[in-house]
Amino acid sequence: MTDTPELKEETPKLISREEYIADIKTRWKLFVKETEAFIEDVKKLVDFIKPYIVKTVDKTKEIYGKLKAKFQK
Repeated sequence: MTDTPELKEETPKLISREEYIADIKTRWKLFVKETEAFIEDVKKLVDFIKPYIVKTVDKTKEIYGKLKAKFQK
């Protein structure tokens, strides 16, 4: 049989308070940047889909008007 070496747990390196605060600030900036990019993407999606939605609503109103007039006769 082969001997397996013992696995020793390494103690993680603790960072200083200043490094921790700097890390939080960096992560927050990244979060804000990504959130703003997401909002821009959603705005672009809305602008892309809006004409199709308007066209669908107009067509639905037209069909509803025709059906309503047909049943009122």
